[in-house]
Amino acid sequence: MNDDTQSIGVVGTTKKQGGSLAAPPFQPILTDAGGGHTFTMLGTSMRLMTRAGDTGGRYTVFEQVTPPGWGPPRHMHSREDEIFYILAGSYELHVGHERRTVSAGASAVLPRGIPHGFRNVASAQSRLLCIIAPGGLEEYFLAVARCSPPPNPGQLVELARAFGLTLLQPGA
Repeated sequence: MNDDTQSIGVVGTTKKQGGSLAAPPFQPILTDAGGGHTFTMLGTSMRLMTRAGDTGGRYTVFEQVTPPGWGPPRHMHSREDEIFYILAGSYELHVGHERRTVSAGASAVLPRGIPHGFRNVASAQSRLLCIIAPGGLEEYFLAVARCSPPPNPGQLVELARAFGLTLLQPGA
């Protein structure tokens, strides 16, 4: 077999593979540029490209556009793993005990249970693509976005707790 054919995927699953899938099958999802559900949450713009309900719960995919200086509080997921891919701009990532500034083309793979956060350190908007598995955390983002007025820090902590998300105190 040559190298070209080794990278071709096989459609379908074996009995063993089919029996091990925890989530139901789903149909292909094609999202046009600018497509999906876009909303603003606490000053950042989020575009949901794929929701958990579209993927049998497997994952959520979104693009996030952040203004200079914006970043969520450091936090920890108990249920989800996250993958960030930086599309434009620069972010300071704080993962575990490490801090690093990354730019377009960089990525971070963050397993659940690891404290992390990020902040746009560019002088203009920055953009990232995020994949969360399993899906469902988009419901937290939507719940926060629906709050009027925006939630205070204590309310954010309570909202997050229901989704298995722990918001950490500054310096933690």
